[in-house]
Amino acid sequence: MQPSELLDLVKAASGLTSDYQVMKKFGFSQTGVSHWRINRSYPKNSVLIQFAEILHMNAGLLMMYSLEWREKDEAAKAQISQLINAIHHAKFDDSFIGESV
Repeated sequence: MQPSELLDLVKAASGLTSDYQVMKKFGFSQTGVSHWRINRSYPKNSVLIQFAEILHMNAGLLMMYSLEWREKDEAAKAQISQLINAIHHAKFDDSFIGESV
């Protein structure tokens, strides 16, 4: 998943139809949202936590995606991607969603 895909998920879950509405609803800058749309920059962890709540998913998984987005080394990026895929395909009960350490 890329930041633009996450933005689309949040839009849909929030009943919004445009990036502008996301910007207004959550108080983000137009530049920030535009950069997420083109995968040029990435939401901060505090934003990922907020998005995880909206999407009813574990924030740690979104933070793993964030690590992947930011990683420059291709070998390290591949390892992070494998871990994300393993977590994504694992079966968890509902207690995992929204859990914090």
